[in-house]
Amino acid sequence: MFILDESKLKMMHTLMREKGVNKVDLSMFSELQRKKIYETYAEQFFMFNGLGYMVNCVASYALARNIEMVNKKLKQELEYALKQYDYDYALLCARLLQDNSMIEFLKQYKISNKYDNIFNELNKLILGAKTW
Repeated sequence: MFILDESKLKMMHTLMREKGVNKVDLSMFSELQRKKIYETYAEQFFMFNGLGYMVNCVASYALARNIEMVNKKLKQELEYALKQYDYDYALLCARLLQDNSMIEFLKQYKISNKYDNIFNELNKLILGAKTW
């Protein structure tokens, strides 16, 4: 087991930013350390809105198995998307939240399903966190 200090944490975050949060092997760290790495990475994106921030934040919290924060970020992004009249993005967030009433509401708008690939990737991570 490696000792996790501030410099290693920053190195891990840089690597996650370059390769992708779920493409970095953290198996050499304990479960508690992995959780800290993922959650501190997610915190960097939580206060910002938009697809890129949401993907990094939600994926990190899902890998940390913190479903409460996954849902909190997705609700924040859903509200943001609705204010921006971005119904495709709102639908992505509603689908990830499994909010069936919001999904049905959003289907009334012209939806292009341009986020299906993102949904599939994030949904795998979220479902994996829920079944753990």
